[in-house]
Amino acid sequence: MFAIYTPNGRTFTGTLESLRGITKSTLTKNIRGQHVTDDPFSFNNKDYAVAPKDIDAYKKAINQTNDREIIRHAFQIMSSPVHAINSEDRINVAIKTFKQYPFTEFPLIDGKRRLVGSLSRENIYEHIIQHDLLQKGETKIKEVFLNNDSKIYTAEPVTDIRRISALLVEENLHAIPILENNGAIIGIVTRTDIIKAVITEPPLSLWC
Repeated sequence: MFAIYTPNGRTFTGTLESLRGITKSTLTKNIRGQHVTDDPFSFNNKDYAVAPKDIDAYKKAINQTNDREIIRHAFQIMSSPVHAINSEDRINVAIKTFKQYPFTEFPLIDGKRRLVGSLSRENIYEHIIQHDLLQKGETKIKEVFLNNDSKIYTAEPVTDIRRISALLVEENLHAIPILENNGAIIGIVTRTDIIKAVITEPPLSLWC
């Protein structure tokens, strides 16, 4: 199952087929893989596990009628912990974060640790070029990089990675955050995670 989050909260929840049917606007920003950190905005859930009934419910939801191949889900391959940036922080703080970490993009959260969007290195570069940071660097991140059109795609832990791969391709994404139904961030699936699954997990018929 997938969802779309905006600064106003979750605006969509449903299957990939339902997601394809909604009106598309600006592509969501990409998020790169994360690594362990003791930062307060790090979400660490390495030992996350789901109940068998959740997987059975997922199969029923997508009308799966056979078990010809092993199904791998997001929670089995996702990267965790996930480092995020607080949208309430100043732009200067975001710049320091990009200097500290090599990631191309970070998820944005609000003061209550709820996902509200994402911020890319490209966004920061454009801002530096267009503005005098001595005057604009103290502006809050959300005031510059979040608006009514901001959105980010997410998936639930029990989501077939083939469907995640399809969304990555269709929406030109580099990663999809993995959230529980209550909005808690538990991991992220990147293109690299998908590739690792392909080269380390037989059989390759999974991808046929």
